[in-house]
Amino acid sequence: MKPTWKSLLLGSLVALNITACGDDEPKPNVQPEPEPGETIEVSQKITGDTTWEAKNTYVLKTHIFVESGTLTIQPGTVIKGDEGSSLAVTTNAKINASGTREKPIVFTSSKAAGSRSAGNWGGLVLLGKAPINVKDSGGNPTTANIEGYPASQAGIAYGGQDAAHDCGKVKYVRIEFAGFKLTERNELNGLTAGGCGSATEIDYVQVHKGADDGVEMFGGTANLKHVVVTQPDDDGLDWDFGYSGKVQFLIVQQNPDVGNFAFESDNNPNDALNSVPVSTPEVWNVTLIGSNAEPGKAGKTQAAMHLKNGTAGKMNNLIVAYFTDGAADVDGAATVGRTTSTTNPLFIRNSIFFDNANITSGSTLGSEFQRSSSGALVNNDADFDEGAFFMSASSQNQLVDPQLNAALDLERPDFSPRAGSPALNADRAGAPPSSGFFDANARFIGAIGAEDWTEGWTAFPAD
Repeated sequence: MKPTWKSLLLGSLVALNITACGDDEPKPNVQPEPEPGETIEVSQKITGDTTWEAKNTYVLKTHIFVESGTLTIQPGTVIKGDEGSSLAVTTNAKINASGTREKPIVFTSSKAAGSRSAGNWGGLVLLGKAPINVKDSGGNPTTANIEGYPASQAGIAYGGQDAAHDCGKVKYVRIEFAGFKLTERNELNGLTAGGCGSATEIDYVQVHKGADDGVEMFGGTANLKHVVVTQPDDDGLDWDFGYSGKVQFLIVQQNPDVGNFAFESDNNPNDALNSVPVSTPEVWNVTLIGSNAEPGKAGKTQAAMHLKNGTAGKMNNLIVAYFTDGAADVDGAATVGRTTSTTNPLFIRNSIFFDNANITSGSTLGSEFQRSSSGALVNNDADFDEGAFFMSASSQNQLVDPQLNAALDLERPDFSPRAGSPALNADRAGAPPSSGFFDANARFIGAIGAEDWTEGWTAFPAD
């Protein structure tokens, strides 16, 4: 049928009406496509405010020093390190590496996945002006040079008198396959903090498969919260030179092939008793997991804590389990003296020990476990009985299975307690301080209670 003039007119009016209505409706909000990212090689020091963007990948080609300004790293940014590289934030600079649970910042090896290993690059170093207990030849407080670099390297000094110094923010950050050995006992760790003050924020940080320690605190007052150290070649958390920060929600997991102590703790090796400030961290809600391996498999002693050189420490609500050689060694007269001190005490309270040196029941933690190069047991404390001290009635510690879900799993660990675990008994847990840094609601033993804060941002790649 041929269209009539009436049908043509009606069609025109309908089309006009649709067009008019469309003009009144909001147009779709079309976002521009993000610009493609670049791979940016970083080979020069940083001397002013700088931002590393998430769309790019940054490759550290050498030891990069942030000498001044603030280095801001956006959530989700990936930073890769070549062999012989590191990122060091000096005392006149800051870092703002603030990721999110959904978009953590990742520091990793520049090698391809599948060929990565501990020590591929140097790690992250933060240097501040908070007190340390290092003195010059005249006995006066002085700065020190951070380990891992030649003494001639500029920008490696740390320490001072500003207890609240701010090294910056490191939050929701993963550090993988790091660590660097310059000489024996002169090494970089996954995260190294020298003289950082209490304004520094270190929260939700994982250090995975590092060649030396996971985290080492050289003096200062910086606090640690929500920290996971998995499969380090040496120690989990190392403190010395007068570290007096606060720690809450910390996990250390060793593996059967490498790994020494979960805690290696010192005051000062040169003057263990008299060096001030004394290393006296306050520690709450920690889970320390050994490898449950056969003795000697890791090629070194593997135990939970080596407390030495006059360290103090107030430790509460710990789970200490599955360490091949033992739980804790109080090493030396100066350290033994801290166990009866009221000013700078050393104690562990309201905690659970289990299956350390295969001890799963009874009322003691076992005998000495440190050995000489010939394999003989070493008496380093004039027969101080650690097992009796840490299991005394006043400590409120228990020798009982914490019933963790999969704490020994290296690929998909789960450090949370099962329903009915003694770790969830609020009556046996200590009460964290109700003001300031600590979460006072953490009335459980170990790092994880009803909610697993490690989910969503941690990772456990084998290589």
